[in-house]
Amino acid sequence: MPAEEAETREIVNFGGNVRFTPRRYYAPRTEEEVVEILERHAREKIRIVGSRHAWSGAIVSPDVILDLCHLHRVDISEPVPGEIWATVGGGCQIKRLLDEVHSRSNATLPSIGLITEQTIAGAISTATHGSGRHSLSHYMQEIRTAAYDPETGRPRIYVWNAGNDLLAARCSLGCQGVILSVRFRCVPKYLIAERVERCAVIEKVLAHEESYPLQQFYLVPHLWGWFVQRRCTSTDLRRSWFASLYRLYWFLGIDIGLHLMIKIMVSVLKSRKLVRFFYRWLMSPLIIQKLTVVDHSHKTLVMEHELFKHLEIEIFVPARHICRAAGFVQDVLAACDSSSASMSATTRDDLRRIGMHEALDRLRGTFTQHYVVTFRRVLPDDTLISMTGGAEEAWYAISFINYVEPRDRFLAMGTFLLQSMVQLYGARPHWGKFCPLSQSESAALYPRLEEFRTICGRVDPHGVFQNDFVCQVL
Repeated sequence: MPAEEAETREIVNFGGNVRFTPRRYYAPRTEEEVVEILERHAREKIRIVGSRHAWSGAIVSPDVILDLCHLHRVDISEPVPGEIWATVGGGCQIKRLLDEVHSRSNATLPSIGLITEQTIAGAISTATHGSGRHSLSHYMQEIRTAAYDPETGRPRIYVWNAGNDLLAARCSLGCQGVILSVRFRCVPKYLIAERVERCAVIEKVLAHEESYPLQQFYLVPHLWGWFVQRRCTSTDLRRSWFASLYRLYWFLGIDIGLHLMIKIMVSVLKSRKLVRFFYRWLMSPLIIQKLTVVDHSHKTLVMEHELFKHLEIEIFVPARHICRAAGFVQDVLAACDSSSASMSATTRDDLRRIGMHEALDRLRGTFTQHYVVTFRRVLPDDTLISMTGGAEEAWYAISFINYVEPRDRFLAMGTFLLQSMVQLYGARPHWGKFCPLSQSESAALYPRLEEFRTICGRVDPHGVFQNDFVCQVL
C-alpha cells in the first residue's frame, strides 16, 4: 500500500532556531512504506525527524521529510535467563521506551541522558549521552536501516550487527539511511545515591570521581564556584522514604522555579546586573546540599529541561585537558561579561599562541552568561564519528545554554569557544547542538571519517540522505 503524503507543513525544531518547509512530508506506518518512499524519491533529498529536540541543521531537507512517529514498537525478549534484550522502532521516544522496559521486565536502559524526549533513532544518530557512561549509541548491537543497494540503486533493508558498518550506523547523522529499529541488551534496574555539594575549585570536584562515577557538576557564572551532584550506584535495597518529596522539590524548585526565574531576569527584565547578583548571592541558599537521596536511576538522572525553549552548545574535551579547559571557559565567560575582567596568564598565553587574543577582545562586554555551565564525563564510544568515538580516555561534555533572544551574541561567544578549544584541546562539538564545524576541522578531529564516508557512500551513492549541514561538517 503506498505511503500517504501529508499536506505540506513547516518543520520547527524545539529551540525555534531551525525552520523550513519541505515539499513533501510523510509519516509512514510500516517499514514497507519507508522503502516505497525511498523508491519514489530516489533522486531527491530525504531527511528524518523525530521529536526535533536538537539545534543543528541535521534534519533540514528541501524535498522530503520522514517522520518516524508510527514506528515505535517495543519488543522485550529474554533469549537466555537473565539477559533482557529490547528491539525498538526508530520512532519510539526514550521516555516511552523506559516505561515499556520497566513495566515488562526488571531492567532499564544501559545509559540515560538528561532529556528523554528524543526518539531512539535521533538519540543514537547524534550520540546522545548521559553522565559517567558511554553514549547510548555505544550499546546498540543491531541496527536495521532502509537505504539503497549499490548495484541496483533500489532501496532495501540492511541489518548492521558487526564490523565497521555497525560502528558507522551507531552514530551516522542519518547518512546511512533511515533507522527502522535497533536492538540492545538492557541492564538490571538500579538505584542511584545522590547528594549535592559545593566546591571552590574543580580539582576538589574531580578528586572523588572514582567514588562517584556518575556525577555531573556545574560551573556557576559570576560566583565562579562549583556545584556537584555526587552520584553512584547505590547498594541500598530501597528508595529513600523522602525520595518523592525530593523529586517534587527538584521539579518545582529547579526544573520550573529556577528556569522561570532565569527567563524573567533575562527575557523580561533584561537585567545583566540582576543575573550577576542572583548567582553570587541567591542561588546557593536555594540548593539543598549534603543530603543523600537514594532513588531509581531513571528519576535521578533525568531533568525536565524541555519545559523552557532554549539553545544549547556542547563542547567535548579529553579528560587530560579538563582542568585547563575549565579555567579557560571561566576566563572567556568573564571577559565576555565585562571589558575589565582579568584572565589567567595561562589563558592569555594560549590565546596568543593560536592567534585568537584579538578575537576575544572584540567579544569583551558583549554577553553575560545567565545559566550554569554543565560538565558531564562520557566514556569512549565504539563508533566512528560520535564525540568520544575512537578515544582511549574519557571525555567531558561542557554544555552552554541560552534563554535570550536574539541569540547572536551567545552564538558569537559559543563559536569563539569552539574554534579556540578545537585548537587548544582537540575539542569536538555535539552533532545535535549548535555545530559550526568545517569539513577540514572534522577530518582532523575524526581519524576514521574517511571510513565513515566510504560506508555511507555504498548505501547512498547519489547522496539522497545528505543535506547542507552534513556536507558542511562531514
